Amino acid sequence: MNFAAMTVIEHPIKIKLLAAGQEALKVQITDIQQQLSDLQESSEIEEKSSAGDKYETHQEMLNQNRDILQKRLATSKIMLAQLNAVSVKPTDTIQEGSIFEVMMGNIWVSIPYGKLTLDGKDYQLVSQDSPLVQALWGRKKGESSDFRGKSILVKAIY
Repeated sequence: MNFAAMTVIEHPIKIKLLAAGQEALKVQITDIQQQLSDLQESSEIEEKSSAGDKYETHQEMLNQNRDILQKRLATSKIMLAQLNAVSVKPTDTIQEGSIFEVMMGNIWVSIPYGKLTLDGKDYQLVSQDSPLVQALWGRKKGESSDFRGKSILVKAIY
């Protein structure tokens, strides 16, 4: 059996973007967890020193902030899991895991994170549900598609 032919080829830029995205999300998760911890501490301190309407108003604000942070934490954890599932193999067409270059910049079809800078170059991490990705889905290098009234040319795909 030829194991060399079975080796999965990984694209080096995708490996670096994956690592950078994972690190950014882990930092985000740690930050949110710290904010939740700080809120809990604030709640306990306020509990010991307050009474009446002021206390109840403060507790309600803390609860609202806690709910927001817990939703952000859950979203960040889901995005990290989704990012870990994205293929880092080279692609010939725009699909999940593709990095493609258009006039607007470099796009990695992965998760809806936003901009990451790698080796001085900006990449937009977007999901396959992105309107631009939907317009270009399945296109190859050199092909174009209409997006919001403009023709978008795919300059490169990795």
